[in-house]
Amino acid sequence: MSYRDAVMAAKYAGGSNEQATALHQRRLETVIDGRGYFDFESPRGIVVHVVPTGVYDDGYAIDLGGHSVLPEADPSRPEQLPVLGRDGARGSWTGDGFGAVVEADERDAPAGYAHIFSNGVVESVSAIPFESSESDAPRLDGRTLELELTRCVRRYLRVLAYHQRMAPVHVALSVFGTDGLRLDASGKEAGDATAVEEVTEKNDIINEGILAPFPVTFENYDVDVREALSDPIDALWRGAGRPGSPFVSGDTWVLRSEFTRTK
Repeated sequence: MSYRDAVMAAKYAGGSNEQATALHQRRLETVIDGRGYFDFESPRGIVVHVVPTGVYDDGYAIDLGGHSVLPEADPSRPEQLPVLGRDGARGSWTGDGFGAVVEADERDAPAGYAHIFSNGVVESVSAIPFESSESDAPRLDGRTLELELTRCVRRYLRVLAYHQRMAPVHVALSVFGTDGLRLDASGKEAGDATAVEEVTEKNDIINEGILAPFPVTFENYDVDVREALSDPIDALWRGAGRPGSPFVSGDTWVLRSEFTRTK
């Protein structure tokens, strides 16, 4: 299903939250089938949609033309639209928007992209937080997921606020190709202060092919993004047999200082 078909199919799904959910589900199916943007065809990945209210209204559009002064649509500055999990994206125009794409190291296909459509919807797709090792099955790096999801959604909201898009804004998240993988809470490097010690394998294996938490609604742009995303993030960890994010201690998110450094 094309993006335009997905938009039209979601238009009559109900209220704005139902419309955002329907759009996300239809685009998720397209990405899983290998028909996403920029020829993304990974067997596993994370799909995020940021959908401001009113995107189906007539005349609701963002000026992404070449004459625009908006930095988010500058191919020489693709970092303005970050890709979840890695820097070094290249900018690319499409027929209905602008994207930032990160190429995979081992093959001529994208490892992830972020795309802003002319109606204001942001689609973020990435396989980057999935890793494999010689002695283990591929894993989903929970640390990177929480840090990068927070960083990217925060930036996407700033882009939409820059364009004066109306709130509320709906954020939908799904992770596909996860059956049998580990949702890992350990740090990437020895001595990492944000690593979770004594991780047991019995409760971090994902038994679902798709983890699709409920969408969340941001009532305005002045929100604590991690707090607003805490419920769906906890739902992802519950899909791996944990009660919630292991990076939260009491009311403190132990990754917050790292997030501050990574902006």
